Amino acid sequence: MAVFSNLQKTTDADLAAGVVQYYERKLLENMKPEMVHSRDAQKRTLPLHNGKRVQFRKFTPLSAITEPLAEGTTPTGQSLVQTSFTAMVKPYGGHVEVTDELDWYMLDNMHRETAQLLADQAALSLDTISRDAINASSNVQYIDSANNVVPDTLAATDVLTAAEVKKAVRTLKRANAKPFSDGFFHAIIHPNVVYDLTNSTNSEWVDISKYQDKSKIEKYELGTMYGVKFFESTNAKVFEQDSYLFGTTASLRISNSVAFSSTTKKFTLDVALTEDEARALAGKLVFVYDTTNTKYVPVEIEYATAGAGDVAAVYFRWLPSSTYYDDWTNDAAATIHPSQGGASNVDVYSTLIYGRDAFGDIELAGSGKSVEIIINPPGSAGAYDPLAQKGTIAWKAKGFCSVVLQPDFIVRVLGGATA
Repeated sequence: MAVFSNLQKTTDADLAAGVVQYYERKLLENMKPEMVHSRDAQKRTLPLHNGKRVQFRKFTPLSAITEPLAEGTTPTGQSLVQTSFTAMVKPYGGHVEVTDELDWYMLDNMHRETAQLLADQAALSLDTISRDAINASSNVQYIDSANNVVPDTLAATDVLTAAEVKKAVRTLKRANAKPFSDGFFHAIIHPNVVYDLTNSTNSEWVDISKYQDKSKIEKYELGTMYGVKFFESTNAKVFEQDSYLFGTTASLRISNSVAFSSTTKKFTLDVALTEDEARALAGKLVFVYDTTNTKYVPVEIEYATAGAGDVAAVYFRWLPSSTYYDDWTNDAAATIHPSQGGASNVDVYSTLIYGRDAFGDIELAGSGKSVEIIINPPGSAGAYDPLAQKGTIAWKAKGFCSVVLQPDFIVRVLGGATA
């Protein structure tokens, strides 16, 4: 490939740096529009020399003042109250191997196409991480004609309607969630759900073709309804019936003999975990079945630690209300399960409707630049590539995470979709 030839044959360091900067710029340009789940996140820069954790903050709103000012008297100052959220950043990346023969035989500009493929993969990877984090939020609205509140009762006919959108908006307004600067709450919706929401019976739908000002339409924007602006994504969360948490392990039992920590969100298990099994659990969106409340409660595993039974533990990224987690260590049947589908294993679609500052993640560019492109030309591996035949192009996110900041500012509307 030509870019590799230049890197091999020149001693001009500026050329190599310029090539890398070009591809990093193209990587970010190609990634950002595709990361629909990350577009509205509160951003934090990647911490440098500051460990593997990054801190997000939310402020408690100030209450109304109803007492008049006293003449000549300065009132007592108010205190700002904030809650800090600490999330662990993790590295991600992928690469492709290329050979020196591409320079000789291929007519196409393969390195550009390769960079585009890697940008697509990077965007999908980080968008999926954000998606799963947001879909672990606790505010769930079920479209269930049978009026049940567990995901495995949802049917394909329980589809998203205007009435369900209106209900979700009411929930956000009751929680004092704020719309975005465009005046709308935002939503991320799967194409299969779009089909049901935009049918002729939902006359409240305003398609982008009907906008008076079309100059501000954003990528993947579809239209609005009841103060919600919808963005379409094929990567929107679909809960499918999953048989195993990892390997052939279908569920894990939470230990009811060891105290848990609500501060670190730690729960011990009554079974052993190996190091590989603990790594496989990190970042998974799972369901804890609470027999006391007879509900599957979705949570995300931040990380897990290996060890024997009553030593091995999972650390959840967030906890639901104490109504649930207080029972989990007092309930001999509280178990962790993989993703749950609907009735008869139908797919369950999640439509996210949310307000400002509902969640946060890591800034990809800027001073805390997280994503980089890595080009290793043929011959750069020294003795490991003695004939200078192989090189690699790679993308790497040095650290990334996504976290829910205000669960009440997100409504996850779960239901089916017309096949």
